[in-house]
Amino acid sequence: MTFLFPHRPGAPSATAAARRDEHHGIRTIGRLVVLCAVGLVVAAVLLIGTALQVMRSLDEAELANERLRAANAIDAMVAIHGALTNEHVVALGKVAGLSNAHLSDRLETDARLQQLPLLAEQGPSGSYLTWTRSDLAEKTFRQFAPVRLPIIGGMLLLVLGVMLQLRRVVADIERQRQLAHRQSRSDVVTGLANRLAFETALDEQAKGATPFAILILDLDRFKDINDAFGHAAGDEVLRLVGARLSRLLHPADLLARLGGDEFVMLCTSRPTRSALAALAQQCIAAIEQPIELEGRAMRVGVSLGIVPAGALGLPPSTLMGAADAALYRAKSVPGSTFRFAGDDASPTMVVPELLATA
Repeated sequence: MTFLFPHRPGAPSATAAARRDEHHGIRTIGRLVVLCAVGLVVAAVLLIGTALQVMRSLDEAELANERLRAANAIDAMVAIHGALTNEHVVALGKVAGLSNAHLSDRLETDARLQQLPLLAEQGPSGSYLTWTRSDLAEKTFRQFAPVRLPIIGGMLLLVLGVMLQLRRVVADIERQRQLAHRQSRSDVVTGLANRLAFETALDEQAKGATPFAILILDLDRFKDINDAFGHAAGDEVLRLVGARLSRLLHPADLLARLGGDEFVMLCTSRPTRSALAALAQQCIAAIEQPIELEGRAMRVGVSLGIVPAGALGLPPSTLMGAADAALYRAKSVPGSTFRFAGDDASPTMVVPELLATA
């Protein structure tokens, strides 16, 4: 058994039953929002990559088409006029749709220029037909990008912003749900587990295979202090008693306040009767330590009913009924004492009752 509140001894910590009780739908929504946001970013990257690839393909296709038109125009012009001159090349450029067509006697390094080498019968030796390559892809981009890209980018950012905001809302809802879950299982006076948390843990433990014991504790003469000093003082006594009992627990144990001046321990760390009896004695000794209230030393006693380990398979109502019966027998004996469920009414241990003193 683990704790719902690991930093507060005796308070319940994240038990398997509590984990099963979590609202996984909210967590799933949060994960889906993150997944959608990631998908949106990936889609935007793919969109940009696709646009660039289309531009590159368009540019390459147009360049290949230009070179084919240039080669065909050279053959046609040579067939009509023989070796090409600059005047022929200008006319060739107009026919083939080549921009700034001219002859060049050297290989150009400018990426904007395209060249085809001319054979000896096509033009001067070592010359090239040179022209400025088409910028169709760039023109297309300049035509559509200024309008469409900002719109697409704005829509992507808007959707991404909405998803991130939704993610924050879901996270806030989840935090509030977890807080409400913890508060619903926490005693407002002592900060210990409350009856609901204890019953949840007991149901879980009763279905398992780990032996456990139940110790139910009821304070003696607490009502006198509550009546004499008020409810605020009584609450302080309950908090002090809870803190004292918490120090006696192992991490695997659970301490809860059932209500009023009644506490209960769900113990898996002490499987034997002798260990449980020793724990009961420690509880009595801790609780009977003096309590300072308004400058006066007060003492309270405690009675305990114990259901020993080994009662696996019994329903929680039966176990709690046995614990209450043992507590009733313990309270019938003057002084702080404890009884094991199933034992006869003979005293197991009796500590003389210490009355409140000035």
